[in-house]
Amino acid sequence: MDEGLLSQATRLGPVHLKVTDIPAALTVWRDTLGLEPIGEDGATAELGAGGRTLIVLHAGAQTSLPQKSRDLFHVAIHVTTRRDLAHAAARLKASGLRYSAQDHLVSESLYVSDSSGNGIEICFDTPERFLRREVSADGRVALIATDGSAHSGLEPLDVPGLLRDLGNSGHVEPRMAADAFIGHIHMRARAPEQLMEFYVGVLGFKPHIKSRTFGVFDCGTRRRAHMVAFNIWARDELREPPPGAAGLEHFTVELASADELAAVALRLDAAGVSTKKIDSAIETADPEGNRFLLVVQGE
Repeated sequence: MDEGLLSQATRLGPVHLKVTDIPAALTVWRDTLGLEPIGEDGATAELGAGGRTLIVLHAGAQTSLPQKSRDLFHVAIHVTTRRDLAHAAARLKASGLRYSAQDHLVSESLYVSDSSGNGIEICFDTPERFLRREVSADGRVALIATDGSAHSGLEPLDVPGLLRDLGNSGHVEPRMAADAFIGHIHMRARAPEQLMEFYVGVLGFKPHIKSRTFGVFDCGTRRRAHMVAFNIWARDELREPPPGAAGLEHFTVELASADELAAVALRLDAAGVSTKKIDSAIETADPEGNRFLLVVQGE
C-alpha cells in the first residue's frame, strides 16, 4: 500500500468551484491571476492556461465559504519557473488584494482568495533545496535543507527578493504562464486518517505526510508526493459549510489509462463506495463529501 497503486502519470485536471458572483470572481482569477478565458455562458466560466482548462467557476452559491469551514482550503496552480511566480506576485501587488506569501522549502507560494472565499495558491516547486524530512518522537516535523538547516516549512517568503527576479524593465506579464497546471488540492478535514485510508487504500495514491502534530496529511504519487492534502488546523473551531455556500464543486483526477480507471472502479465497488458513471468517467466522493471525477487522460 505504501508504494501506491496509481501510475506516476496520474495528475489533477480541472477544478470546479462554486461562487456567489462570476464577474466578481473573474476580477481575481482572470484579471489578477491571469488565467485566460476559455468559455462563459452565464452559469459557468471556464479559465485556463495554454489552452487547457484549469478552473471552472459555477454560479449559484448563496454565501461565501466561511473561514474554518470543512471544504476547500485552497486549490494550487503550479508554475514552472521562479520568474513566473514573480510575475504572479507583481500582479497581486498591483491589484491591491490582500495576499500572503510563504517559503515551504520544498516550494515557494503565494496565497489569495477570490470574492467567494475560495482559497488559491500559486506555487513554484523547489525540490532542489530539500534534503530530508525528520519526524520527532512527539510527531513534530522538521524540513532539513541541503545546507543542513532545519525549517518549519512555514517561513515568510521574501517577496521583494522574488520581485527582483523581474529586473528593472517594469514589464509584468498579464497572463499566467502557458505551462501552469493544477498541482494539488487542499481541504480542511474532520477525520484525516479516514480520508487517507480512502485516498491511499481505495483510490491508490501513495501516502506522504501523516502528522496530527503538524496538522497535515497528504498523498500523491512517486513523481508528485503532494497532490491531495488535508489539514486540521481549525481543530475544534471547524464547522460544516452553511447551505448554499461557495467552495469545492468537484475536482478531477486524470488517470493514465482505461485499464487503470477500471481497476479503481473495482476498488471503489469493493469498498462499498457509491459511484456514478458519466460517459467514460466516474463521479464519486470521499468520506467527507468532497466530490471528484475520475477520467482517463485525453478523453
